[in-house]
Formats: sequence, structure tokens, C-alpha cells
Amino acid sequence: MAAVLHFTGFIKGVTYKTCLSENLSTINLDVFDVNKERGYGLIKSPTTEIAYSKWVSPKRTRSYPFARIYNTYNSSKVITIIPVIKDEGKDGDIDKIQYSTISWMNLLNIYIVLAYYETANKSTKKGQMNKNKLSNQKFANDFVKFQISEILAYHQSALHWNKNLFEERFTQTFEKALDSYDSIFNQTGVTIHSREGLDKYLDKIKEEFEEFKNISLKGSESASL
Repeated sequence: MAAVLHFTGFIKGVTYKTCLSENLSTINLDVFDVNKERGYGLIKSPTTEIAYSKWVSPKRTRSYPFARIYNTYNSSKVITIIPVIKDEGKDGDIDKIQYSTISWMNLLNIYIVLAYYETANKSTKKGQMNKNKLSNQKFANDFVKFQISEILAYHQSALHWNKNLFEERFTQTFEKALDSYDSIFNQTGVTIHSREGLDKYLDKIKEEFEEFKNISLKGSESASL
């Protein structure tokens, strides 16, 4: 078995200059729909604006969201919208947000908006008709917009926001996501991954939030071996 190295430390004085970012299209918050807008852009309110990017999976290496995040770096306030979990059906993948993702966003001073999928369809792709696979998953837009409104009025750092968000709302949001997937199963007939293990995962985090960090890091270590 390969040895696993652990590094601890404090990174300070982060500076950078973006050179290849794109011009951002602007959308008003009152008509913003996370499911219809492009992967990154500017959200405008009556008093200010905020740059956004969105993830299509909580796993960084599955959808490569950093390219979209990069295009928002020149803005003074930046958010990124991340699903807490994505279940593609029993015959597909299931991914959960990891502690290391939060650490990355804290380092880059990016505010996290937690999201969950509200609707989906049975996959009709070639070769998947007889499989338990989901497609066309859509975020709960009102849930996303509410957090964006909060961040627009928030005057502390992304680190402070993200810390409070995960300590106070993560488990409730995760439960909303699981309940939503139960509804998606009832609507589509697509069998999803067993909820039993995910409920146990949540119970550990509820007992001690530090377990979120421990479980995530163990998972990341296993994936790297």
C-alpha cells in the first residue's frame, strides 16, 4: 500500500492576477434561474452585483468547475453554487461535497451556495433505457436564490460565511437533497442509491461536525491510492 503524506500549515498573502478570463454576461437577480443561465456570469441586484459560477457535480474532477470559477476572479465578490450530493441513479455515480472543496473556496475567498437537485428525468440515452440512470437534473432555484440574496447583504468574509453555512445548514440541506431524491424516485421509477448509508453518514456529522472533515479526508485519501 502506498504511503499517504499529510501536510499542515497556514497559507497567507494570496495574490493573483487573471489574464485569460472572459467577459461576464449580466442577469438580474429577480429573474435569475440557476438551471437556465450559463455556467458563470454576473448577478445584478438594485444596489450591487456579484459574480457566480455553478457546479454540475460536487466532485471537482468530474466536471472541472475551476475553469468556470476562474472567469469570475476579477470580481470583488464571488460565489459558487455547489450541489451537496448528486445521485445519477443506482447504475450511475453518486458524489458528495468534500471538506477539501470548502477549504479551496475559503482560500480563494469564494462564498459557497449550497444547492440540491429538485427534479430529474429517467435517462433516455442510447444504452441506458433499461438502466437506473437519471438525467436532466434541476436545482431547487428558490433555495439557491435565497442564499444569493443573503450573501449580497452579507458583509463578512467568505471564510466566515462558509464556516457558518456548513456548521448550521449543511445537514438540513443534505436531508432536503435526500428527500428530494426520494420524490424523484417516486416520479421517475429510477432506483437510486440506498439512503441507509447516507443517513448514517449524516448521523455521524450531527453528533460531531468535525466528522465531516474526517470522513471527507479519508475518502479523498482512498481515492488517491
